[in-house]
Amino acid sequence: MTITNAIESHAARLILSEEGWRQYQLGDVGNKELAVYVSALQQLSLQYTSHTVGKRLVSGVSEAIQAKAYALYYLPINATKIELLLPLLAPLPSPLRLLDFGCGPATASLALLLQTNQPTELTCVDSSPHMRDVAKTLLSASPVRERLTKLSILEEIPPGPQDLIIASNVLAELDEAQQLDRIESFLARLAPGGFLLLMEPGQQGHTRRLMSIRDRILRQRQDIAPLFPCHRRDDCPMLTSSAEDWCHGTIEWQQPPLSRQLDKLLGFNKHRIKYSAFVFQQGTAIRSGIRILTLPRRQPRGIETLVCGPDHYGLVTIRKGSRSSTNRPLEKCKVFDRLSFSRPVHGEVSSDVEVKRLSI
Repeated sequence: MTITNAIESHAARLILSEEGWRQYQLGDVGNKELAVYVSALQQLSLQYTSHTVGKRLVSGVSEAIQAKAYALYYLPINATKIELLLPLLAPLPSPLRLLDFGCGPATASLALLLQTNQPTELTCVDSSPHMRDVAKTLLSASPVRERLTKLSILEEIPPGPQDLIIASNVLAELDEAQQLDRIESFLARLAPGGFLLLMEPGQQGHTRRLMSIRDRILRQRQDIAPLFPCHRRDDCPMLTSSAEDWCHGTIEWQQPPLSRQLDKLLGFNKHRIKYSAFVFQQGTAIRSGIRILTLPRRQPRGIETLVCGPDHYGLVTIRKGSRSSTNRPLEKCKVFDRLSFSRPVHGEVSSDVEVKRLSI
């Protein structure tokens, strides 16, 4: 069973009724059983889609049924993003001090702890008491519970250093001044070598704000290094060269059964997941390599790919006559792959340039 399926199954077992859980184990859950959750998800979706960036949601998760519905549908989706990004957060210390800010139904905590083995002191923070209740339910009955040396589920961030801070879908509701205050509070709590993961909805407006926040962090804190998606210390060239482009990725995943069923009932389509995320580390060196920002495209003059690295941002091209076994990894790359080139890249990639795929 995949991590995503395990998380969905765990949520279904604890949230659905006894009859609903029995149906889930056998196949599709009855529409009558799901009706109340579908209604709650429709209410939440209307808030999200009509939300103005930088403004608070009208009511947020204000009812217990909304928190449960959110967990059933969004928990596997958001956990998949954490699973993808986890290799960047290495090495993690043991024991681990983890702050899951805007934890919702403990999405990031469950996804991370199901894939790691170290004992963890976990602090979950969320403004919604209903989300905190669901997080407590899911964490307390999870197989990871035995590895939690301490579990705190709070409304506000407590003092003390953290080895990893994950803030998911929380900055979009803050204005610029509030965002900067919040980021400063995160950075002030990072232990030496600690990681900060910021993740926002895979939408243009949210992402461009996150790109701007990334620039502010790196201007103000020389001790903070960017790990993902790029390794630049200067201002984001995509942000300054375009009013529309946004740095995001898309995950192809095996959608778990209840997620597929809820998609059908809601008229949604989550067979692909767009995401925006930035990862920083305190007190580490900038990594080498160039990130791939778009899939390779065949054009009349050759194969083009948009790349970003410390020394270059822009399209690189392998002309038809320059394709070779040494530069083939560039043709086969995926978005956010990290590649090394045997010499600096500026526009065209010749046949003798050696391209290698690096770790994430």
